[in-house]
Amino acid sequence: MNRLSHTVVGAWQAGAWLMISVGGWYLLHRRHRDFALASVKIGLGLAAVAALLSLVTGDASARGVARNQPAKLAAFEGLWQTVPQAPLHLFGWVDKAHGRTHGPEVTGLLSWLAYGDSGRPVTGLEAIRPADRPPVNASFQLFHLMVGVGCLLIGLAVWAEIASWRGRLEQSRLLLWLLTLSVLGPQIANQAGWWAAEIGRQPWIVYGLLRTSDALSKVVTANQVAASMVMFIIVYLLLFAVFVFLLNDKIRHGPDDGDLQPTGKWALGFKAKGGAK
Repeated sequence: MNRLSHTVVGAWQAGAWLMISVGGWYLLHRRHRDFALASVKIGLGLAAVAALLSLVTGDASARGVARNQPAKLAAFEGLWQTVPQAPLHLFGWVDKAHGRTHGPEVTGLLSWLAYGDSGRPVTGLEAIRPADRPPVNASFQLFHLMVGVGCLLIGLAVWAEIASWRGRLEQSRLLLWLLTLSVLGPQIANQAGWWAAEIGRQPWIVYGLLRTSDALSKVVTANQVAASMVMFIIVYLLLFAVFVFLLNDKIRHGPDDGDLQPTGKWALGFKAKGGAK
């Protein structure tokens, strides 16, 4: 349930930052100002809610990983020794040969996040057979990429909210460029998180019960699997190209005048206020 909730909230982030990105692009090129400001403000509100829920669902998911997949959590955090007050690495590099992780760390934070008790031990990689460990550095880097991008998006949202509140949103071209490019952030974070989750559970396809190497079909050959993968990659690349083309065309065209006029019961209040300015 936590994984599903975290995925749904990630989709909200993607939608919110797409709205923000389009609005930022219009403001950067001084087009559709009212529409763009509304898009940015609504998008920032949704992004703020989604960011808060991402922290909540992510924390709950991590606690589940600590209970059920200790090797994955140890790989995510580059934790080698099983120690109380387990440190959380902010970023760094895993030295697999020497069983060390280089980078800044906060002592006790991993224990507190995993169990709500900074003094409780967290299982390290040295307590797990080498054959049962996931690819540590890949898991570590992808997990921290997801978290890092998420934190950068939160910082960007705070900056944009403050600028909007002060009436300076349109004056900073740097901020508008960052808002325009921000649409890439959730995509990177979502993909990095998914890769981290799948790489981090290796070598198990069912944790502790069925290894990935034992789950292969005895009937389907490696060539057939490779051919299927190539086919799917081609199909999805074509669909992605069509998606980008149509989305780019729609964004460049912008909203029609009729799209900016309220209809139904909202039109009455709109007309009473004098219509569009």
